[in-house]
Amino acid sequence: GAATGRLSSTNPNLQNIPIRGEMGGELRKAFIAPEGKVLLGADYSQIELRIMADVSGDEAMKKAFQDGLDIHAATAAKIFNIPIDQVGKQQRTVGKTMNFATLYGQGPRALSRQLSIDFATAKQYISEYFEQFPKVKAWMAKTLEFGIQNGYVETISGRRRYMPELSSNNHFLKAAGERAAINHPIQGTSADMIKIAMVAIGKELEKNDNCKLILQVHDELMFECSPEDVESTAKMIKQKMEDALKLSVPVKVDLKSGKSWGEMTPLNI
Repeated sequence: GAATGRLSSTNPNLQNIPIRGEMGGELRKAFIAPEGKVLLGADYSQIELRIMADVSGDEAMKKAFQDGLDIHAATAAKIFNIPIDQVGKQQRTVGKTMNFATLYGQGPRALSRQLSIDFATAKQYISEYFEQFPKVKAWMAKTLEFGIQNGYVETISGRRRYMPELSSNNHFLKAAGERAAINHPIQGTSADMIKIAMVAIGKELEKNDNCKLILQVHDELMFECSPEDVESTAKMIKQKMEDALKLSVPVKVDLKSGKSWGEMTPLNI
């Protein structure tokens, strides 16, 4: 029950098992499929940025997804005004941080802390970003204006979140409300998409008891399957997830399987 509509998990919080670093990988190896079963994972690829490209209608962002580019490298290439094949690791990190900072409505102060850069450089990166993706900035302003006038914002499928904070006299509360108002249509749409997919997949899985949905971690679904059914089930899951909500950019789902959560390898289907 997160405010954006995302599912949450407690006792234990299985959505919070570390993934990064050596320790994360080792911890995830402790989650093992039962005898005669394998785990199958299906993960929306950069879904929130794809939704951002769709709702804002920004041509440059849409083109990056339509051309199948690495969106973080493409963003870095725009910010630093260099060809995409010349983007280095550090520049890609800036591109990635900028993309997510935009989704969560972060300002230059938060960005400077995140990238360990000075305030003026962070401000310049934000300015460059919006110069390259002007319709993203216009969409954010329009969404905020709508939220202030109507007292709510909504997802693509029309699910509303009421935002009384937007009319608060408390500066910090209002600023937090503004960030949430920009984030909700994006993260909320992503939450709607995966739930629509879960319902469609659930109906298909009722016909076959060789595979079951065991976990949802935000943009990823985890299944427990018989090895002989993995390929056909993965194909169905991918199709249902990619078709859950039609966007004006391609929706991509990455698949992987393995005996444990920490030892899954990509499935090319």
